[in-house]
Amino acid sequence: MSVSLHQRLHERLLQLHEERPDLEAALDLQRNLLARELELTEVFLAGGLPRLSLPARYLAAKLGNGIPALHGEPVPLPQQLLTLAVRDFCERLNTGRTAGAAQAIQAAFDGHLDPAAVISACFGRDQHRVRALAEHASVTPDLLWLVAELSVAPLAHLLQRNIFADAAVAAGTPLGDALARWDRGFCPACGSWPALLEATEDGHTLRCSFCAMGWTLSSYRCAYCANDGESFLTAAPNPEIPGRRLQLCGECGGYAKVLDLPAPTEFPLVAIEDLASLDLDMAAIERQYGRPALPTIRKSATRPHAW
Repeated sequence: MSVSLHQRLHERLLQLHEERPDLEAALDLQRNLLARELELTEVFLAGGLPRLSLPARYLAAKLGNGIPALHGEPVPLPQQLLTLAVRDFCERLNTGRTAGAAQAIQAAFDGHLDPAAVISACFGRDQHRVRALAEHASVTPDLLWLVAELSVAPLAHLLQRNIFADAAVAAGTPLGDALARWDRGFCPACGSWPALLEATEDGHTLRCSFCAMGWTLSSYRCAYCANDGESFLTAAPNPEIPGRRLQLCGECGGYAKVLDLPAPTEFPLVAIEDLASLDLDMAAIERQYGRPALPTIRKSATRPHAW
């Protein structure tokens, strides 16, 4: 992990501490969580990533069928390392309003809740499975999802970066052409919704909330339901703060945050920009908009024997 990324994280947090004193506690917690995510990223880079048999033509076929690259794949997860990470994130979240709920999850892991099952379900973007495990263990589903997601996100990011390396997605290659044609609101790597849309002079880039993949849509429409009618609106809740807007969909009730950013947001700094624009989330919620559950995606493309 580059020193510059650590430095950018540090500088951005310092800037936000000055601009948003109301977020001081949340920023301090975020610093603690992201420091651990960066450590995990370095561990994965040093120890090597799981070996995947995902030929380019097979991935291109998956994308062509609307199926994200990693969706449904039997990725060999380093469960021992990830279990330690999940427990560590529980400890880091054992503070403030999440203290009791995080402590309950730790106790459940010491009892009958299998961390490996939670980790695998989260990596596979199976919210229903994680919720069922949480309800069975009588713990908070959203917090259980969060500790698992924090743990596996570094691995998901590195895997998508390898899969969609520059050479693999060069123009004229099967995978590159398939990725260029991807025109869906969920991530082509993992199937998650975007955390935000990065606005530049070239258009809007959707930035994945999980693996930090960036992709674009071919038209101006709702990322969740593809509504492009009059009920799909753009609003600026606070005109005094330029470069920050909301996309609001009257069809599905979903919203997305649009931020004018100087450069693409790197992993794991996406979480920082998401937190820094928390007032946009509150404005959307006040207007009765929300973020939908993860999309339901069919299992996989057929892998031809020739691939």
